[in-house]
Amino acid sequence: MGIDMKNISSYIIETIDIGIRVINIEGLIIYCNSKMAKIIGLNENEICGKHILELHEDLEEKSSTLLNCVKTGNSINNKIKIRFNNKGEMIYLVSTNIPIFKDGKIIGAIEYVKTEDSFGDLFSYLLRDAKKEMKIKSRLDLKSSYSYNFSDFLTVEKEMTFLIEKISHMALYDYNVLIFGETGTGKEIIAQSIHNKSPRKNKPFIAQNCAAIPENLLESIFFGTEVGSFTGAVQKIGLFEQADGGTLLLDELNSLPIFLQAKLLRVLEEGCIRRVGGKRDIYVNVRIIGTTNENPETLMRDKKLREDLFYRLGPIYINIPPLRDRKSDIDYLTRIFIKRESKRIKIKEPNISVKVKDFFRKYPWPGNVRELKNVVNYLLLNSLFVDPINLEHLPHYMKKNMMNIKVKDYDDLDYNKRMLEFEKSIISEALEITKGNISEASKILGIKRQTLQYRIKKMGL
Repeated sequence: MGIDMKNISSYIIETIDIGIRVINIEGLIIYCNSKMAKIIGLNENEICGKHILELHEDLEEKSSTLLNCVKTGNSINNKIKIRFNNKGEMIYLVSTNIPIFKDGKIIGAIEYVKTEDSFGDLFSYLLRDAKKEMKIKSRLDLKSSYSYNFSDFLTVEKEMTFLIEKISHMALYDYNVLIFGETGTGKEIIAQSIHNKSPRKNKPFIAQNCAAIPENLLESIFFGTEVGSFTGAVQKIGLFEQADGGTLLLDELNSLPIFLQAKLLRVLEEGCIRRVGGKRDIYVNVRIIGTTNENPETLMRDKKLREDLFYRLGPIYINIPPLRDRKSDIDYLTRIFIKRESKRIKIKEPNISVKVKDFFRKYPWPGNVRELKNVVNYLLLNSLFVDPINLEHLPHYMKKNMMNIKVKDYDDLDYNKRMLEFEKSIISEALEITKGNISEASKILGIKRQTLQYRIKKMGL
């Protein structure tokens, strides 16, 4: 009896330890094997027929490699991704996307996905080896503690993702940088990432909070001292010499007095410093990254920041938006922080009520990402005693905002009604922004004008 190769092929596809799915030209999933269904966390019949973006809330058309494969006709090989399954679990994937052609035209694309399990013992071996290398490197590499890279800036906001991508390219060019962002937005992550992406990555990265230096010591700390320059003075190199060849991060740059800003400008223009009490110029090659937590225009108007210094630092000017303007990131970061911290302290992940999530989206977050992380830690400790987490379990200081923030009551709504309410709110918001212009609103929402008209009529908006 011969072997039926058709049955063998089907058997291989269904039993192989690699997730496989196929989409058509419109982005609808037309095939999914059992391994892929397990990765996503759904049954095959819940996946097939759905649009790829419908299954992944953190995915957009621009960021989907599978849709890009269909659009461009180019294969995408072995791309590492981080995804959340339907249980909110973060998983690491290695994905390959290949376009499907018929008669010279693209008709769809196939995706092969490997997880940690797909590599078996090899993954464990490589992980152990990598950890060993990291331990050795941390002992030998002076800058090992400054290890942030752009992938550490967690965001799913479209504009923020584009900004990070743009900064990543600009980091390669050896210009000075000025970063503006409120406290807790992640300015130092960006600064370290720029250094680690630049040609200076193997040189020192020196970070200094300018607000933490007493004014009488500022000049000596920045430029160093010579013996006898003042009582008890010894020969000591300053921040610029320490950072020679690398990057000097001046955090809260606007805290520097104007006289020192003038001297800093001279260093940037002439590339040399003179130690306190010294008689010779010392040439240094340093890239400056300055940060402020106040708008530079306001600082210049109030004479707290020299205009010439601003322009000298500004070839690369970065404005990091506050968390309150990044609504999608509030949900995204809350999930990540809950998962990471609960795993770290070895407790069960708590359930967060819909009212709390709604409050989070409307709360102003004056402390930004840092505040969100601290609030999540507070809730995790409280979850040892209460579950789910409700509004009354939030930190006391947040409760004074509850009077000013209207939280929707979703408790009596089933899933479909909740989705309808959410859809109504985003369509209403888009119409409000465009002053009722349906064509413009459809562009903002990324749907066809006819579809939007139909939804408006059905919802009675």
